Amino acid sequence: MAFFKGFKTMLSVIFFLAKAAIILFIILIIAGSIISFSDYIKNKKTPNNHAQTINKTKNCKKENQEYYESVVSRSSYNFNDWFNISPGQSNLGDYGEFLTFKEIVKLSGHFNYYYKILRNIHIGVHCEIDLVWIHTTGIYVFESKNISGWIFGNENDKQWCKVLNGQTKKQFYNPIKQNNGHIHELKRILGNSYPYYSIIVFSERCELKEIPADTDLRIITKRNNLRLKLENKLSIEDRVLSIAQIEALYQKMLQYSYASDDIIQKHNEYVNNKYEDNRTDRKSYNNDNVDLPF
Repeated sequence: MAFFKGFKTMLSVIFFLAKAAIILFIILIIAGSIISFSDYIKNKKTPNNHAQTINKTKNCKKENQEYYESVVSRSSYNFNDWFNISPGQSNLGDYGEFLTFKEIVKLSGHFNYYYKILRNIHIGVHCEIDLVWIHTTGIYVFESKNISGWIFGNENDKQWCKVLNGQTKKQFYNPIKQNNGHIHELKRILGNSYPYYSIIVFSERCELKEIPADTDLRIITKRNNLRLKLENKLSIEDRVLSIAQIEALYQKMLQYSYASDDIIQKHNEYVNNKYEDNRTDRKSYNNDNVDLPF
């Protein structure tokens, strides 16, 4: 009797434990389902960090592109560009810089780049830079030469030559040396941690007869070939700058963009004194016959 009584008690304990295990298992399933459903609802309302980062980057690129497109659309030079009308001799230099700026904005919009552009940069009195494009692949420094004629020059020459109408010869400062000087000044401010590229852009009105070939760090081109050359360049360069780094470099350079009238006047006086030139109006040496060495 005692054996059967003990056996019966043991069975009761086993059944109790089994029932408890089943109940616990069901509770765990229900709890897991509740947690999973809660996470699902939470994720539906709040995207994960990776998705948030992607969306934020897309929005930054879109807003940035829209801003630069608005700068292009507001420019009075659009009228000249659309109808191929010269803006006048005194404005040729500024007009050429605008056309280069416009090409960069078009290129960036097509490939969805994040970038910053600074124009008319004055570093001290001696250095004036036409345009700087801060891109994920590096810092691109542009020198715009909106001039006509046949262009001749070697890398180490101090002066290059343009020939007008096959007869009239005029000299201008070597744009390779000129832009190398610009890059030197930028490195002094921004440091050597980033790749710098020299981009020298001539107008479509000239003919590049005998000039140095492009290198890994330099492009010399007419404006109508600029976009293609930049596309090829960007396709082979590594992405080295983040959006945060681009912004930091931009903010550091912003103070040098669009200098005060006082700085511009001092720059003009410096150039006039150094090169024995009596021109004092800044716009007067942006014409087709004058090119500054700085």
